[in-house]
Amino acid sequence: MPKTLNIAVIGAGTMAQAVHLPVLRRRWDRFAVTALVDHSPRRRREASEVWGLDEGERYESVADLITAVRAKTVSVDAAVLSTDGLHTEDLLQLMRRGIPVLGEPPLGYSAEEIAKVADFERMTGRPLLMMAYPQQYDDSVRKMAEQIALKDLRMVDHEVLMPASQPLFGGAHVTTSSYDLPSEVRTQRRGDLQAAVVAGSGDGATQRDRDLYVKGLLTGVAHQMAVLEAVYGPITDLVAVRHWPKGVIPGSIELLGSLGGGAQVRLVWHYLPFAPEYSERIEVLSARRRMRVELPAPSHGDRRSTVALREKKSGVVQETATTATKGSAELMWEAFHAFVEKGTPPISGAEQARTQVMLLREVLAAIVAADGRSIEKDFEEETAADDAEDGAADTAGADADDPAEAAVDGTPAVAGDAPATTPAAPAMTTVGSVTTRAESGDRAMSTGDAEPAGASDRAPEDSAGQPDVGTEQASGAREPAAETLEQVEVAPTSGIGERPAPAGAQMTERLPSPEELDALEETRGSGPDADDSTAPAEADRSAAPAGKDRAAPADAEPVDVWNLETSTESTWPPTVRTTNAAGTDTTTPDDGTTDPHDAPVADDGTVPADADADAGTDTGAENDTGADGEDGTTTAERALERPEDPTR
Repeated sequence: MPKTLNIAVIGAGTMAQAVHLPVLRRRWDRFAVTALVDHSPRRRREASEVWGLDEGERYESVADLITAVRAKTVSVDAAVLSTDGLHTEDLLQLMRRGIPVLGEPPLGYSAEEIAKVADFERMTGRPLLMMAYPQQYDDSVRKMAEQIALKDLRMVDHEVLMPASQPLFGGAHVTTSSYDLPSEVRTQRRGDLQAAVVAGSGDGATQRDRDLYVKGLLTGVAHQMAVLEAVYGPITDLVAVRHWPKGVIPGSIELLGSLGGGAQVRLVWHYLPFAPEYSERIEVLSARRRMRVELPAPSHGDRRSTVALREKKSGVVQETATTATKGSAELMWEAFHAFVEKGTPPISGAEQARTQVMLLREVLAAIVAADGRSIEKDFEEETAADDAEDGAADTAGADADDPAEAAVDGTPAVAGDAPATTPAAPAMTTVGSVTTRAESGDRAMSTGDAEPAGASDRAPEDSAGQPDVGTEQASGAREPAAETLEQVEVAPTSGIGERPAPAGAQMTERLPSPEELDALEETRGSGPDADDSTAPAEADRSAAPAGKDRAAPADAEPVDVWNLETSTESTWPPTVRTTNAAGTDTTTPDDGTTDPHDAPVADDGTVPADADADAGTDTGAENDTGADGEDGTTTAERALERPEDPTR
């Protein structure tokens, strides 16, 4: 009669309550639960009450269990390890005591972590670990190789639809999760788990990559690989990998590979949280046969797997269907009993788990490479980051030395001054004593990076009225490159700089053109009340080419172009010269009418002698002598009596 094994259940989580403990209770002829270990006091108490364990059979840690085993207060022949988080340390404690372990995947997150277990097994000379993949021991899976051998295999298509936890474990009445651990213990466990995941997924992987590695590959695709390995061996070549939808974790994963005999494999794993039920289907194709296998979830202990084989015999297509007699979880525990009692090698152990993790890391690298990234930290980026840190340290040291140097020079050091090397200022173009700064107003506004007009050009002044030099350098470094819009500033004549004028990017009013300004100045100079002392200056200005910039004297006030009117005569709107059919110039206001009182003026500021005759008027004598007209008034008086333009 087979021996009854005393089992220690380590970790009273979902898998223990939904898969392992129901089988152990059903197979009381083979197994007896003698100890339960869980780090949560609440869950340890609730699970023990449900499964009938006394207070003396409950332990907080594996170390406490080992202490009780050494003291012979509890008898343990084997253990099932289904804790969350890391397994390696607890597993090694049990293996050092010579206790065989049925371990829930994942065994570890990196090949180096699992290698510790494999090396210990190799040192002891016998296997002590069996991986808990129930479908590997299902009767339907074992019959696959009997119906279609590896040498006849053409294609294997394995697809899994994984719903949320309710369709899987809703009927098991699992006790709720408990978070009654001290905060420092939870923080320590979370940090250790994160470090193990980073070591397994790579330093260059993002958090989303690591979630995909743990939730999609290690807990989903790893199960499919284990089932395939139990029948036809491991995947030898990885052909292609795909993950979708983009940004959804874990989403759907598709893997294409090949087996040792050259047959092709397609593994598809979907996480569908709103799917009504769990579904697992395997289709196997050969040259003569087609096989379909349906596998239920291991937590559904009352459901059985099925195998349907279609083939052609004597010209007739025949289909044969068989149903397994036992559930996969129960068959796994029977295999574990043989592993403990007879030393039967398991299908998957520590060495197989290490090879599987290496392949899954390669799958993750292929998924990440599809996004143009790498799970390995780039050596050049790491070097650049180190150089940046060194540069920041050097800059901090230089800034620390600046106050002392400033004190030697007699200039007080100001905190927050700009560093010695600042970005180049915008291009400056100087014409005479007027400074023109070019700014990229159009391009800056098109990219949305432009600041409000004048916001970046004004430097805050201190209490003494001096502009802050460091602030000016910083604001100048932020200005975009000069391109289109020009801003005119009057160059300062003293040692104290003047505040620049606001930028003209938002100006909507039209400035007078140089021709219109010339017309205004000549009109002022040709009036009867014009001062003779200003005639040379007016002549010099009128002789300058139109459209050229004129430099104002350094000690002169800036000319207000909006106030060029005399005290006796209105000159707005400006007049425009036109040439009539006879070839003479006439002065025309903006309203389109010709003013008979204004004499035509040549480009050199003089009045042509034949202008009056051609125009049909006799105003030259009056303008030259100031004599009265027919009504006894002078030209100036008639100009004062002229009605104003209603458009002004």
